[in-house]
Amino acid sequence: MTEEQRKKIADTMAAEHVAVITTIGEEWATSTLEAFAEMPEFDFVIILGETTDRFKNVTKRPNVSFLVTHRYGEVPKFQIVRLSGRGIAREVQKDSAEWSELKAIFLKKNPFEEPFFQNPALRMLRIKPKTIKYADGLNPPFTVEL
Repeated sequence: MTEEQRKKIADTMAAEHVAVITTIGEEWATSTLEAFAEMPEFDFVIILGETTDRFKNVTKRPNVSFLVTHRYGEVPKFQIVRLSGRGIAREVQKDSAEWSELKAIFLKKNPFEEPFFQNPALRMLRIKPKTIKYADGLNPPFTVEL
């Protein structure tokens, strides 16, 4: 990955607060819009309830897909940057040092999510991307393997 590609991915992730996360169910995929925070290596951090379909799906099948979009310019021109990709999700152990570190990162970006941390059924996932595709109608697209 070049520095220019790294910057484009980082800038797009930093500009947005939500991503579509898709998990694999027994019969159907489940897609949900989730608040996220990103790590320097582009890992996604999301929170969700332990009874949700997406959490149950990840515990059985950790492969997920994600989509982050950033619209800019004039709406009629439909200028959009799109990050899409695939990764592996894993649960972050509650009350661990990693949980505390990621909670701080997550809440720094998404302070409006703080009330959810009062829920004892809250779980946290860290998604490690394996592939990220970048598309911008004004620039050449690229794919990076991580």
